[in-house]
Amino acid sequence: MRKLGRPTACDGVDTRERLLVEARRCFATEGYDATTNKNLAKSAGITTAAIYHYFPSKIEMYVAVFMDVQKLVCSTIENSVRSDREITENISSMVDALAALTVREPAVVSFVLSVSSEAHRHPELMQAVLPVRGQIGRILLMISQQAVERGEVNPEISAQSLEDMLMVVLAGLARFNMVYRDARRTTELVKSMKLMLAGSAFKVSAAV
Repeated sequence: MRKLGRPTACDGVDTRERLLVEARRCFATEGYDATTNKNLAKSAGITTAAIYHYFPSKIEMYVAVFMDVQKLVCSTIENSVRSDREITENISSMVDALAALTVREPAVVSFVLSVSSEAHRHPELMQAVLPVRGQIGRILLMISQQAVERGEVNPEISAQSLEDMLMVVLAGLARFNMVYRDARRTTELVKSMKLMLAGSAFKVSAAV
């Protein structure tokens, strides 16, 4: 008979994924300090001791969630863009995809938005996530560099500043959706953001 809490290889993959989802939700909604192995074990349907087979410490669990969330956001971005499309089309598609993600996986967005404050409250978390952060920024920078190289961007705008702008826009969209949780307003906001990014948001009166 298999010992209680010691998973088989197949069960282990499923349980680890379940733990990551529950940990993401708890870290996002309850915070790092309030998240306990006891609550996670109950939510995941395993013993508290079993958690240590997957994550020897709370910090390692947090880093695993951080990496998993980055992977999810990066895949969402990568699947929404194409190398044969202009930057305005890619941005439009990216905004749509990430807006859908905020609705489909609200805990992902909440977790991302909480990382900075948690890391500043807990220096050990800051040190733990530093080596594995930046994946989202690197993808956005690559997209920006390609657009600059193809001449699709105003010469006064560098690839780095375009990437920074995209990060600010996407973070703002995520925060708006989490605060208001209003599908209609989010839809209208996304439409306006896409027009602004395409340079079509404002009517400029002709000089007399």
